[in-house]
Amino acid sequence: MKGTHVKPVLESVPIPPKKVIVMQTAYVGDVVFTSPLVRAIRSSWPQTSVSLLVQPSYREVAECIPGVERVLTFDKRKSESGFWGLLKVSRKIRKENFDMLISPHRSHRTALLAKFSSVPVRIGYSRGLGRLCYHLRRKHTPGESPIISYDLKLLEQIGVEPMGTNLELSAPTEQKHYVEELFRRNRLTEDTKLVGLCIGAHWPTKRWPAVYFASLSESLIERGYQPIMLGGPNEHSIAAAIEGLLKMPLLSCVGNSFSESAALLDRCKMVVGGDSGLTHMARALGVPTVLIFGPTDHRIHTFSDRNKVLTAKVRCRPCSHHGPRRCPEHHHDCMRLISPEEVLQALKDISNLQIPISSIRR
Repeated sequence: MKGTHVKPVLESVPIPPKKVIVMQTAYVGDVVFTSPLVRAIRSSWPQTSVSLLVQPSYREVAECIPGVERVLTFDKRKSESGFWGLLKVSRKIRKENFDMLISPHRSHRTALLAKFSSVPVRIGYSRGLGRLCYHLRRKHTPGESPIISYDLKLLEQIGVEPMGTNLELSAPTEQKHYVEELFRRNRLTEDTKLVGLCIGAHWPTKRWPAVYFASLSESLIERGYQPIMLGGPNEHSIAAAIEGLLKMPLLSCVGNSFSESAALLDRCKMVVGGDSGLTHMARALGVPTVLIFGPTDHRIHTFSDRNKVLTAKVRCRPCSHHGPRRCPEHHHDCMRLISPEEVLQALKDISNLQIPISSIRR
């Protein structure tokens, strides 16, 4: 849309607007990535109410983003799938009387939902149906990075300045009792040094091998650290494999709710994981985090000095935006060549970890 069209569109709503909705119905990590947008909006317009639209599974994550007052859901894969689901959710959005809609999600379905919602000012990407569904648009350039800086440019035409690209979550206070009970049940104390292991990922090729997590856990336990496994409901088999390799039980919270996992990650001294939602949640909580990137591209992200990114020097990576279900080259070297020794050294680099790396057994 040409710049001359911007002013008439914005004149249709009060500036600052009273109510804004940000739509992000992709994966949990993408929900976390909206936190800089919310921070920028609330910084420029402190009195504006900001809501998020996410998938129902990720409501608890959205509720941890500072500045979000309300969370709406779109069950796009189940009860609200298809055309009639779009109409149902659009009616839900219209009832809220939002002045402005912002969508960093680039899908055709989200663009249609934005259109059907009839929000007076709609901002998004011009890709595909976006050019018909949004009033203020930016061209989508695949591969342009970092992704959060790119998304923040959506706000330029409405006079909202970015307030940095750091991710931000607040630990859920309502899970305090849950954490206290877990500590009591497992005989942990306030001095227990938890190390979070985010053992899974939605895409199998983004998972670090179970045998490496077992090796790392063994070394951590020997030196007074308490590893704790975290993952989704479908990742119990990975946890069982790690315990089988260790030949001993390991503290596991695999299958917990996102709210419970956020509270536990916040109590960790350090976290290790692949390019997964839980790992990005850890760094958004400000926990020193080692991120292992395999098939996906770390260059589309921005990181703080409390993060350490590890990648293998293989010619075929990155090979996918999300990560394929199987390695196209049938070797999975992008994850397999990141050793436990390298991860331990990375933990030392971002924390006060004092462990001789020569002691790890592969």
